Amino acid sequence: MKFPRYLFAIAFAARLGAIHGLTSPGQSPPPFRSLEAPRVMDVPVYSLATLGPDGETNMNILTYASPVGIRPKRTWVLSLYRATQTHANFLARGTGVLQVLREDHAQLIWHLGGTSSSSAEVDKRARCAELGFPWRPGPASGSSHDGPSEDVLPSDEVLPSEEVLPGCAAYYRVRLLGELIDAGDHQVAYVALEDFFEEESACGPSDGTNTANGGADFMSSAFLREQGLVSAVGKAIDPFDTSP
Repeated sequence: MKFPRYLFAIAFAARLGAIHGLTSPGQSPPPFRSLEAPRVMDVPVYSLATLGPDGETNMNILTYASPVGIRPKRTWVLSLYRATQTHANFLARGTGVLQVLREDHAQLIWHLGGTSSSSAEVDKRARCAELGFPWRPGPASGSSHDGPSEDVLPSDEVLPSEEVLPGCAAYYRVRLLGELIDAGDHQVAYVALEDFFEEESACGPSDGTNTANGGADFMSSAFLREQGLVSAVGKAIDPFDTSP
């Protein structure tokens, strides 16, 4: 007599439930317990390049970024910390280049995310160059992959292109749609992805699929935590700080 397939499925599900601590029929589910904070999630790490009033490029470190729509145009949300040069630049210009960082860029995290370009003592461009990542001219804003958008805020002038870091996994030209949304110590920008680029020397297919590092050709927040470069709450750690 054949053993019915559905019984195999039931046995497998029961075994899987035991492995993962799930309950079996007739057992009471475990009680809930409170968490002190939300679970720390693993997300990609970006740097947003923006232009200041003087046309000079500024860069930060950004992890609060997520796609939210595909058609009729690709849309994302970016959460920008208030009282930063990036926030001021993006609010004024309404555009920037979102750079998808690789693990090679890990040594730049403190200099781009832990220091402020508003300080006269901070020169992010010079420090990146010293570490082997001289800023290069970025991709110009060309014709949109998704076609023109009537919702994109108009620009009164033709702006120079932002400089970017070399060796990023990808570069996304983003443009603000509407007004920034209040989020407490942050403001959320609803943006359109107007163009997306990679360097011609980049490895892997140009269709956006990832093949390196087990399918993740970008730096993750988990990698930075493992390297001791950011705290559990995502704050950049000064690698030169010797205080206990």
